[in-house]
Amino acid sequence: MENSSEKCRYCSSQTASSSSNVWIRCDACNEWCHAQCVGLDSKECDRIEQYHCPQCLRRHGPSTYKPNVRKSQRERARLNYADLNNGKTADQEIWKRILNAQTFAKDPFKRYQGSQVTLELIRETGMREPFVIESPEGLDMQMPSQAITVNDIADAIGHDHPVEVMDVATQSEVPNWTMGQWAKYYNDQDKDRTRNVISLEISDTKLAESIVRPRIVRELDWIDQVWPSSLKPNEYPKVQLYCLMGIKDSYTDFHVDFGGSSVFYHVVKGSKVFYFIEPTTTNLRKYQKWSSSPDQSTTFFADEVKKCYAVHIKQGNTMIIPTGWIHAVYTPEDSLVIGGNFLHAMNIGAQLRVYDVEDATKVPAKFRFPFYKRMNWYAARYYHDLLLQADQGTKSVLSKYELEGLNSLAQWLKKDIQSGSRKDIPHDIHDPSALLSQLISMVENEMEKQQIPKRKRSDSTDSLGNETDDHVKREGDDDDDDDLVREKLETASLAKRRKSIGKEQTGAS
Repeated sequence: MENSSEKCRYCSSQTASSSSNVWIRCDACNEWCHAQCVGLDSKECDRIEQYHCPQCLRRHGPSTYKPNVRKSQRERARLNYADLNNGKTADQEIWKRILNAQTFAKDPFKRYQGSQVTLELIRETGMREPFVIESPEGLDMQMPSQAITVNDIADAIGHDHPVEVMDVATQSEVPNWTMGQWAKYYNDQDKDRTRNVISLEISDTKLAESIVRPRIVRELDWIDQVWPSSLKPNEYPKVQLYCLMGIKDSYTDFHVDFGGSSVFYHVVKGSKVFYFIEPTTTNLRKYQKWSSSPDQSTTFFADEVKKCYAVHIKQGNTMIIPTGWIHAVYTPEDSLVIGGNFLHAMNIGAQLRVYDVEDATKVPAKFRFPFYKRMNWYAARYYHDLLLQADQGTKSVLSKYELEGLNSLAQWLKKDIQSGSRKDIPHDIHDPSALLSQLISMVENEMEKQQIPKRKRSDSTDSLGNETDDHVKREGDDDDDDDLVREKLETASLAKRRKSIGKEQTGAS
């Protein structure tokens, strides 16, 4: 409609812009604004039944639309966030509108050049925070050309290859898609809904033959370092390479990566926006409550915490996401990403706590990190042998983060033995109890040599075991022991039964 007496709440103008004289009033707060100022054209305004402006979106839900007279005239429920879970929403830009109504904190995370990201740097910092690698030079990795298309990917992995497709508006899986169907959808200029592929594992495909992960990932990844080469390629955790294909306005809601694994994430084409929430005890408690609450469908999780950091990464950037960080991902333009999950020795205690939460909440095996306990046994043997060499005169290169984590690992596996569980112990580890006792002794000796004090649970650590003295300000963490931490985390997003890079994951995130 035309309006000459009201002021637009967004541009404070009393007159319409030169390109549009269409105004729209919010049915929640009754404020007027130019349709153009909120990204609407006259045709879309004509389709709206109840309009909610960006300020009212979170409280009252998205705008509702008039029924399409060409389709069934079934009674339409009023749209709100709860409709996301029921697949009812017709608003394909709902997440974009929600995000645009938010104010996010500027991220404090480090930016590096590829040549700066070395194993020495990781051992010095402990890889406790996300960081962005702006230039790939020096990463010693190989990625597909920026000219690659979704059709090329379909040709490489097979048009009949099954893919897990997510409906973005409802955040639910769309079953029975093939790579050929996805390629056709991706290239269609008139898409019916916004969909996303976030967990296409490609390790055993022709596409993987042209990819080499960053050197730092290969140096950290336990699949590369501790898993027996004799078991590859037939038996190993296939989580190292994922291909993510998202169209404009795709979104993956807040989640934590499975098994406490970390993620590397390289943008081949397009761009992404990550929304990070630090895994403090307070935030994880809120996350648990949000994830297990029936109000989850009416609440945007970032509203529940003090700070949520927005991190924009562009074509050619690589991001590393450490253990336990809660994150969501938005796709501002059609994008293609290669990523992968990996376990490592820099934050073993946190990895194990995430696994325990998954165990307690009975997350199905399909959505767990494969061969998890066996992997940890192989890690225990690998570091036992490494420390044994150090005892015999070879200088140890293990950092305090690795040594502290190995102590946690040995104690965790020891409890597992005491519980009577032995099916995951590799057959060639003949005396697991002796192995763990020796590992604990050697770790304690090495920590004493390096004058590393034994850590205790205190206000200086968060619920995932992260120290709180780094450059991201912590939010009033409590002093919790592991049992209380588990109680706080149970039924958290991991109980949503999705892999994280399995969410915006490359399983990978």
